[in-house]
Order: sequence, then structure tokens, then C-alpha cells
Amino acid sequence: MRIAQISDTHMTASAPGPGGYDSGAALQAVLERLDRLRPDVILLTGDLAADGLPEEYGRLCEIIGGFGVPIAAIPGNHDRRAAFVNALAPSEIAIGEGPCLWVAVEDGPVRLLGLDTIGANDSPDGLIGDAQLAWVADRLAGKDRRPVLVFMHHPPFRLGLPMDPSRCHDGDDLARVLIGHRRVLGATCGHVHRTARIGWAGTIGSVCPSVAWEIPLDLAPDGEILLVRQSPAFQLHIFDPELGLVTHTEYVMLPEATNRATGSPATG
Repeated sequence: MRIAQISDTHMTASAPGPGGYDSGAALQAVLERLDRLRPDVILLTGDLAADGLPEEYGRLCEIIGGFGVPIAAIPGNHDRRAAFVNALAPSEIAIGEGPCLWVAVEDGPVRLLGLDTIGANDSPDGLIGDAQLAWVADRLAGKDRRPVLVFMHHPPFRLGLPMDPSRCHDGDDLARVLIGHRRVLGATCGHVHRTARIGWAGTIGSVCPSVAWEIPLDLAPDGEILLVRQSPAFQLHIFDPELGLVTHTEYVMLPEATNRATGSPATG
């Protein structure tokens, strides 16, 4: 099974966006590369829109619509639930229902469980919440023995980076839910705008780089969070019964791409 992960598109309503970057062209380049890799499903792991505006989601749906494989999406801190639901619910993109937009994709050999980690009162910090923790625990306790991959926007673990304060504040609670289940392949996230991996909860925690911008590596916990223009990236998680889950990170070159510092945003 080939599971593509696209994160942090930060779609703007028109091109170019902030800093002269065209997030629509970047997403289109990612999709063209993915088309040749033939994924079975695409996961959009949050921050689909730059500011959570209806026209931003509309542009994203125009670009990604009709790709021809199942797509599931969960929101991130730049998304706004109402606009997210209004734009994506009528589309081919699967989203959750109710006040928390958790979503499950269970048609393949790997069960995919997506969590809505938008914090209380639209806080930029992550939060899973008791209801979603119970939902995950219930699915892991059932008779279905297929492997499970959890996906979300905010990491539920620390990475030793300046973005750590905005991680899921109840990530340790999720770890306690997952740690006893050997069939959990891992938890994969976005938000950090760079790739990272960590041994966590008896499995692997990983972060997918972004389509829109990259945050340079800074190991000072109180370091400044800068965004630089980069080649858009995605990950392809390949599940093989003999190998387990193998993750590949791919960067897609854009002719106009440059590495240029653009500012110091408060959130990813």
C-alpha cells in the first residue's frame, strides 16, 4: 500500500502569495510527481489554507480535485473548521464530522486514523482531547488486526526544536493509548515544516516536510522561527507485509525556487 502525505500547503487565494511564493504552483508540482508514483491514498495533514479563508480552500479543491485516488484531510492551526467543512464536505476529499473532525480510512491493508488537533478557542497549540483519545482506543481494542497509521497536524512529541511549545499538549496521553499495540506503525504529523523522526510510544513518530515553506534547523529551544522558501516536499509511506512501513521523502524542484528568509512567524 502506498500512502502519500502532503502537509502544510498554506494555500493562498491567488498567486503569488506572501514573499512571492505560489503555493498553488507548488502543490501542482507535488501532484504531478505523485501521479507517477501511483499512491493508493493521499493524506492532507493540516494547514491546508494560509488563513482559513473560503477562497483558499476553493483554490485547493480546484487543484487537487479529480486526482483519481482517495484523499483524506484533517485540519491544522491555520485552518478554520467552519470554512474547512463548508469547502471540503461537498468535494471528493474525505473529512470527519462533528465538532472534532477526526476521520478514518479503512478500505486498505492499513487502517488510517486521522486526528483533529486544533487547540481550544483556535489556539495555535495542539490538543487531541479526551473524545478523540477514546475514539483511537476503541478502534485499537477491536478485533481488526490490520496495522494502523495515525496521522495528525501537531506532533504529540518533543523534537528539541523551537516549535515544541506548540505541539499537542496531551501527546503523552496519546502515547499511553498507543504503546501497548504492536500493530501501530507510527504517528505521522506536519506543522514543523521540516522532516524529523523519533522513537516514541513503542513505535515511530515522524514529521512530513511542507509544501509551502521550510523552517531551518535550529536546536536552541528558544530559537527564532524563520520561514525560508524551499522546493515543495511530500512523503510516500509504503507498507509491505515483509518490510513493514518504509517512508521516502521527496523534494520537487521548482525553476523559481530560492532559499530566502522571509520573516519570523509565531506559528507553523
